[in-house]
Amino acid sequence: MSGTDFIILGVYVGLVFSVGLLCARGNQTLKDYFLGSRNIPWWAAACSGLGAIVSGIAYLGAPGLAFSSDYSYHIMRLGVPLALVVICVVMLPIFFRLNICSIYEYLERRYDRRVRLCAGALFVLSKCGYLSIVIYAPSLVIAQAMGLSLTAVVLATGGITMAYTMLGGIKAVIWTDTLQVSVLLSGIVGTIVVVLNRVPGGIFQVIQTAEEAGRLHLINWSFSLTETYTVWGGLIGGTFLLISQFGANQDEIQRFLATKSVRQANLAMTSSMLVSIAVGICLFFIGTTLFGFYSAYPEKGGLTVDPNRIFAKFILEEMPSGMRGLLIAAVLSASMSTISVILNSLVTVVTRDFVPIWRKQAASVYGARWLTLMFGTSVSVLACFGSQFGNILEASAHIISLFSGSITGVFLLGMLCKRANAIGAFWGMLAGMLAALVVNFCTPVSFLWLSPVSACVKIVVGYLISLGSPQSQVARSEELTINVSCVRSHTL
Repeated sequence: MSGTDFIILGVYVGLVFSVGLLCARGNQTLKDYFLGSRNIPWWAAACSGLGAIVSGIAYLGAPGLAFSSDYSYHIMRLGVPLALVVICVVMLPIFFRLNICSIYEYLERRYDRRVRLCAGALFVLSKCGYLSIVIYAPSLVIAQAMGLSLTAVVLATGGITMAYTMLGGIKAVIWTDTLQVSVLLSGIVGTIVVVLNRVPGGIFQVIQTAEEAGRLHLINWSFSLTETYTVWGGLIGGTFLLISQFGANQDEIQRFLATKSVRQANLAMTSSMLVSIAVGICLFFIGTTLFGFYSAYPEKGGLTVDPNRIFAKFILEEMPSGMRGLLIAAVLSASMSTISVILNSLVTVVTRDFVPIWRKQAASVYGARWLTLMFGTSVSVLACFGSQFGNILEASAHIISLFSGSITGVFLLGMLCKRANAIGAFWGMLAGMLAALVVNFCTPVSFLWLSPVSACVKIVVGYLISLGSPQSQVARSEELTINVSCVRSHTL
């Protein structure tokens, strides 16, 4: 790395820290710390949502997957329209009516504390595993660029992000994400321009090379459950995966709950999800251009490199001075935006769902900051073992699918069915989690089916047990289930 690269990287880190410190002011209550006093503009929440979606995992894993495979991963986008309807029409209006910080508070009001704690525990377990991959991803580039130990860079990346998240809370998360999105988008555009200019024949040669190698394949109409990406897996599995990722997921939905109204939350949610599709395709196109580049110059050894490292290899060996620093800052920003919001959501869940059981004193901002320190340190240590994860993009989606289906099912059952009760919800959730584990470890079925299988088993078992239980009753309040007239008034 040149002096210019170090200056660009230093300026970026300095700006992020400055924004985090500024946001530390005014965090007097937990509502300020977790929801920013519900005064966040929708466009800032949308940028934050986009920043979390386009994590360092996507920034490195998407080009790597396109470089070694094809575009079939994007078949999951078929689930976007239905997922948006469920989240924006059913879930967000209910969460806003309840005025809650942790979405798992809903589960205690709708069912009981046991269901709330079970769902919260599943969330914490899944996010700790996911977060370790997010921290590991950018560290590959930085360690290779600076010639440092990967372990040292992993711990430093987690530590830097933990520091400003601990100080500024959700406001620091959202406003630093807004800054980081501009950096990572600049990096995407810059990379595509540089690579295309380096390939003889430009974009036409890149597309021809990729097409001849089968790298542009997208549609697979197979009915096989063992093939990873099919139209049916994308339509059904993608819908449940997206609902679980954006609607029944504290770290994603928390920033949208920090906006002023359901209308603004829906606008931010829809914008971030739709823009992320375009950004995701651009990231895959980077992988396509890299395949064209290294096919044109096989002596550079790119075709034999680990796909997770192919983008890093190009950045460090082929990018001009200045652009190299920008790209490393982009990879770092993509990861830090995701790390910060997940850390804040983990602390939100523990503070709101678990701490009241352990102690009678109310939680404080001071205690929330200590929890941020604890989680940040733990997942940074876990990230040191990131080399065991395989392709980081697919590994992250696999983790989400394994844990999230059962949680999604318990929310949907409670919001859509007044007859569901606590007994059915609890045992249905355990049945759904068990179904996901059995399918994952005992069958060759694609991970895309884990979430719908788990959610459907949870809903069916939960409903049947509720019907057969003597405690079967309607929801205790209309605000806990879907109400058509109320939804209209909140979404307009």
